[in-house]
Amino acid sequence: MKSLFFSDLHGDQQAITRIKTLLAKVDVGFGLGDFATFGKGLPETIQPLVSSTEVYFVPGNHDDAEELNWLCEEHEVFHYLHGEHVSLDNKTFAGLGGGLPGLPFGLTEEKLQQVLNRFYYLENLVLCTHTPPFGTNVDVTWGGSHIGYRALRDFVTEVQPLAVYSGHVHEAEGKTD
Repeated sequence: MKSLFFSDLHGDQQAITRIKTLLAKVDVGFGLGDFATFGKGLPETIQPLVSSTEVYFVPGNHDDAEELNWLCEEHEVFHYLHGEHVSLDNKTFAGLGGGLPGLPFGLTEEKLQQVLNRFYYLENLVLCTHTPPFGTNVDVTWGGSHIGYRALRDFVTEVQPLAVYSGHVHEAEGKTD
């Protein structure tokens, strides 16, 4: 199964066009949040991505989670993945959106843990998150601060998913851990 993971479009029309082109070449897409900018422009970013390719979405800290869920309900090929999971190609993809407290769709570590508790016993797990785990190469800002979730790091250490895909930290574009 050929997959595309993307995030942090923030309404950028060139990025939207590029993602739409890439979605036509894959079996499934995963949108990992921050399609809007401070809650503005979510429909204008998401609706151009409608095609025959199924896309699973989690909200980012800039996205209105209810609006994203509604947009997913409006389009047959879109699916809201936050707090949910789906089995595809012998893997279980689980979604976790949001950002740190104080951001528009911020989740406390406790709320995040409540969502993660749903995923503990899933097999062949692939996590699709907006905010990365704390203390990794992909949660470091330009200033050197780690801004990921500690509960997510602990979950990843304990459960050892097959992979974790995340967005949020623009400085980490293209980095892996």
